[in-house]
Amino acid sequence: MGRTGEETVVTSTFKTDGKDYPLTGSGNFDSLSLKQVDDHTVQSTQKKGSKVIGTTTRTVSKDGKVLTLSSKGTSATGVPYDNVMVYDKQ
Repeated sequence: MGRTGEETVVTSTFKTDGKDYPLTGSGNFDSLSLKQVDDHTVQSTQKKGSKVIGTTTRTVSKDGKVLTLSSKGTSATGVPYDNVMVYDKQ
């Protein structure tokens, strides 16, 4: 993540096939893999080198109006995180 007020741009192209895909722009990880769990849920694993440093579960509600991101892991500086973000479609 960028420092307060600093813009961060993270770029990747991937498929939900469980394979590792490179990622640029993140100080915390350099690849990710994604798997489709069901029609509404995708799980991703973030890696730095070959080491797993975090996971994220993205779930879209059945009505398509709420996106929930649940992330756990350790930042590049060794700080553990456990975040839940909820987005409502307007």
